[in-house]
Amino acid sequence: MQSIELSAKKSQNKRETGVKMNRKELVRGIAAFLRDNNIRKPVAIPKKTLHISDDDGNVKDIIIKGMDKQAPFTVDDVETIIDTCLYVIQESLKKGEPVTIQGFGSLGLKYRKARSTKKIGTTERQEIPGRYIPKFSFGNDLRVCAKLYELSLNDAGDEDPTPVDDGGDG
Repeated sequence: MQSIELSAKKSQNKRETGVKMNRKELVRGIAAFLRDNNIRKPVAIPKKTLHISDDDGNVKDIIIKGMDKQAPFTVDDVETIIDTCLYVIQESLKKGEPVTIQGFGSLGLKYRKARSTKKIGTTERQEIPGRYIPKFSFGNDLRVCAKLYELSLNDAGDEDPTPVDDGGDG
């Protein structure tokens, strides 16, 4: 429980300074969460047959039953899982298929129609062709998280919270 409190304090400090979580920190955070909550991966041990013979030519087969055991997830396991999820999402979007993760949100493609703009520093018009852009719609669970964060800022006494810039254009 103490490690959860420490990680919450680290997260609070990162929010205050505006530092973003990178991929390595995400993987390590997920691995720590799985370890702290004793979430383990199943590992099957196959059955084995031992052939025992003596000097007289008598043969005896002993079968050792296969069993399942639980092993902790490693950082490499978590990284492989995240890479696989991202690969599946990217392949779906390449085919034009939307991806919906219940409670988290939906990823899809949106067609941005052609338009014309004025070049910076001149009066010359520039045509920008239509194209597809990625679009993310937030799920209800993410909206609730944002609301809880907003309420925690209000409880801390920050009347006008400074938003954290994510570098996006949305």
